[in-house]
Parts: sequence; structure tokens; C-alpha cells
Amino acid sequence: MVTMGSITLVLVGLLSFSGLGYFVAVPLQLAKVQNSHIQRNVPSQFDEVLQRDLTSYFQGLNAEIIKVEYELLRNVPTQVSVGTPKYYIWVKLYGQKGLIEEGAVKVAAVEKMQFTVLNYSAIADLKKSPERINQVFPLPVGDKIRSHIK
Repeated sequence: MVTMGSITLVLVGLLSFSGLGYFVAVPLQLAKVQNSHIQRNVPSQFDEVLQRDLTSYFQGLNAEIIKVEYELLRNVPTQVSVGTPKYYIWVKLYGQKGLIEEGAVKVAAVEKMQFTVLNYSAIADLKKSPERINQVFPLPVGDKIRSHIK
């Protein structure tokens, strides 16, 4: 944290889409606003709410799905400005006879009550159009997705 006159700055580590790491000075007030959005939106019962909402979403797309397993591709939310916190997830969708499909999901945490699916890309679609990965997901997350589709 650095104070310059009446403005306090916080150094924040970032990764660019090119994969280069750098630090930027963010006004303390903006950092506090971003953190408050995370606190205001991420459910305290994180796993239970995420499991419920992923299951509901995917069962709405395909009634054969009876089980959803997920893996966070990044353990902390991505918070841009004052938007809702985003999480990036790899899901495996199961039916009575086993694995039906898997893919990458971007969700937003909303008002401590729910997660809204913003984007789902099935593994088949990602293999067919790998350029989509960097269009939807940050580069470090994209690298994890690419490791799943090999």
C-alpha cells in the first residue's frame, strides 16, 4: 500500500492475456469496492449453492443428467470493477450409464443466493474451436481447460 497525497494505492498482481505478470497500483477505494462485491455476492454455503445451481442448470438442458461433478479452475473469484464475481469451473455430467459430457463453465455469484451460468462450452465444442477458450476465459484458466481437452 502506498499513499500519494490524499490517495492510497494498493499494488495488485495481475496476469495479462499474453501470460505476462505485472503489478498495477489500484486506488484503495476501488480495491475495497471490489472486495465488498465479492463479500456481498458469494454465498457462505459456497459448495452447496454451486452444486445446486449447476445441477439445476444442466438438468434443465438435459433431463438424463443425474449428477454433476465440478472442479474450480481458479480458487478465487475474478472481480472486474464493480461487476459480479466470476468463477471458472470444469464440470463432468453423469447419467444412469455414466459420463455423458464434460466442459468448461463460467458462473457469476449473485447476491449470496445463487450462481448464474454465463457460459458453458462442451469439450467437443472446445476441441472443434479451441480459439473460443481465450475468447471466454482468462489465459491461466484457458491453460487448465486445454489440459482437460488433450
